[in-house]
Amino acid sequence: MHRTISRATFAAALAALLMVSSVLAAPPGTNTQAAENAACATLFSVSTSIGPDPLGACQWDMRAIGATSTGSYAVNRGKGVRVGDIDTGIDLTHTDIMPNVDLAASCAFIYATTPTSNPAEQVTRGDCSNKAALQDLAGHGTHTAGTIAAPINGRGIAGVAPEATIVVLKAGTEQGYFFTQSVVDALRYAGDQRLDVVNMSFFADPWLFNCRNDREQKAIIKAISDAARYAQERGVVLVAAAGNDGIDMNHPTTDEISPDYPPGAAVSRPVNNSCVVMPTEIPGVVVVTATGAENLLSWYSTYGNVTDVTAPGGSRYQTPTFDSSRGRVLAPYSSTASDLDLEASLGRLVQDPDGNYYAWLNGTSMAAPHAVGVVALIRAAHPGMSRGAVVALLRSTATGQACPTALDPGVDFFGAPVQYCSGGAGSNNFYGKGLVNALAASR
Repeated sequence: MHRTISRATFAAALAALLMVSSVLAAPPGTNTQAAENAACATLFSVSTSIGPDPLGACQWDMRAIGATSTGSYAVNRGKGVRVGDIDTGIDLTHTDIMPNVDLAASCAFIYATTPTSNPAEQVTRGDCSNKAALQDLAGHGTHTAGTIAAPINGRGIAGVAPEATIVVLKAGTEQGYFFTQSVVDALRYAGDQRLDVVNMSFFADPWLFNCRNDREQKAIIKAISDAARYAQERGVVLVAAAGNDGIDMNHPTTDEISPDYPPGAAVSRPVNNSCVVMPTEIPGVVVVTATGAENLLSWYSTYGNVTDVTAPGGSRYQTPTFDSSRGRVLAPYSSTASDLDLEASLGRLVQDPDGNYYAWLNGTSMAAPHAVGVVALIRAAHPGMSRGAVVALLRSTATGQACPTALDPGVDFFGAPVQYCSGGAGSNNFYGKGLVNALAASR
């Protein structure tokens, strides 16, 4: 069911939700837009005026995939494409992403029965009228949406597809949990809406690996797989983050973090290929690993022969000179995220003159939206193309990457699992068919 809400009612509800954050000054340590852009220009040896927007010097990620003023932006900006973002919502006050959000079509799928949910984000199942519930209390959803489709508007950053439309599908709670019912409902809604592409930068809680010999986990696999198939049958391209466990997904041996809810419930258990990560290992889902500014697989990135393509996810160990924050991905962030003070204290929070926040984050969660943006460009260039053909074109236009001769230094620093690459350029378990290429895919 989809009910409308009056502008006045929505404005009043949103004002009540955001009343506190709207009057608070930026946390100590927050960087100004001008200072951040200047620091990035020095770090990446580019002009402060490289653009297309005021934080353009910081967008090493867009330059890596050809999403620049002389690259894909000059050819194709994703106009007319509708992109679903299954995540933690959106900052409804952020003027560097909201111009490209279809608020009427956006919907929250967080319920009173959803563990870890905040009452402010809970809705009645099947009712999309409570738009204030879309407010992002975690920050993650605003970041992924901005990477996909932040407009070129003289503010902050530009997304991969800066004229695409975002449909917010809020399935992640304030604490960042994505439970089965919320994920299922979001996927089915995406199918109902016949969206062009959907970003999935999460794994479905509480199990990292779901094993078919367990009744509960088998039911989770079936429920999410059925919902994903429903969306795919209606033409939706589904794109998922590979994960941040630094393991070969084709050879899992141990799950140390499940169940991750309730806190403290995790046990160490053996797993094998009969156990799958949802929604990443659903047939037909595009799987995206993460790279840093040197195009090395990021130290944390899960990988394997399931990989379709790779995209910028960030790593502080791959900047030209070491920088503890700026090797990540800079994108819009929510004014109601609970960790603003922490991000600012680490030098990873930026504020533009309009009061909008941006944060430097890394993860395969940041990589997947880059691939989603490229899919949006393909959809814009070929509006009648089938789902399978779109995925094939995403893969065939990627820039092949050979197995590297060295690993991201973060592997040694963090004592992360050693990553083993196998295969040739354009077909290996680190990068799949290669680094997504916005310009090549735009035509």
